Amino acid sequence: MKSTEKWPARSGKRNSHAKANGPNPGTRAGLLSRAALDFLLSETIRFLIAAGLPRSSLATELHKEAYRLRAGVRLRSSRAAKIIKEGRENLVEIAGVIHDWHRERFYTHPKSGEPRALHASELRKLIGKRFPPKRVAPTLRWMEANGIIRRRRDRLFVVSMGRQVVLRGQRKLAMERAAALVPQYLRVSLRNADTPNPHSRDIDRDARVFFLPEKWVGLWRAVARERTQAFLEGVDNWLEDHTRPEDSGPVREVAIHCYGYTGEPRSPKPSGTNIGRLEREA
Repeated sequence: MKSTEKWPARSGKRNSHAKANGPNPGTRAGLLSRAALDFLLSETIRFLIAAGLPRSSLATELHKEAYRLRAGVRLRSSRAAKIIKEGRENLVEIAGVIHDWHRERFYTHPKSGEPRALHASELRKLIGKRFPPKRVAPTLRWMEANGIIRRRRDRLFVVSMGRQVVLRGQRKLAMERAAALVPQYLRVSLRNADTPNPHSRDIDRDARVFFLPEKWVGLWRAVARERTQAFLEGVDNWLEDHTRPEDSGPVREVAIHCYGYTGEPRSPKPSGTNIGRLEREA
């Protein structure tokens, strides 16, 4: 896998001079940081508009936050962060219910090892291992309404999408998921940049090419799904075997997040790429 960490600067008089005189905001590094700022802000705004937020409402919220920023007042994130955190935790625990359904002996077929069909009372008991009693019934209804489970004609419940919980066609949930994951990734990037020991950094790697023929895009997505599923199931098993909610010592939230990216179709122009420049800088 390719690292997303920065290449070390080249040695020589030019770097020695820069180090001796301190950082220069007009240097190439400063310009790249400004470019990253502009890009992050503009792409965030584009995402919110594409997700359906009216431009007028977005402009109003941005003006409010700009005023609070200039006044030195805390940005309005605490209540929103709590709502997003609770939603993410609920979804993680629902995924945990499906995990238990696939692994615990009582809920799997004795021969095939696959999740067996459950009576409503059995499913409520399974959900109750992850949720308090008053939330068991609403959670069951939510799982059925969102296609995670389905009720057969014989009134038994079965898993309808395998071991992975994938919510489809809901922009509200997609926005909440992005709101939870994007800040995490930004924190990982900053923490890794400030952590000299590479073994103490969180994983931040990618595998990427710039000229995959369009005819292989479907195959790429299939390969990525297959290998990601196998990888995540192994990691998920390890995490579930080692989680200790009632541990006497400090605990942390840990996670692996995988996503694939497919750009828009374009005509390949290898001669116009910056590969030669990147190689020279490396």
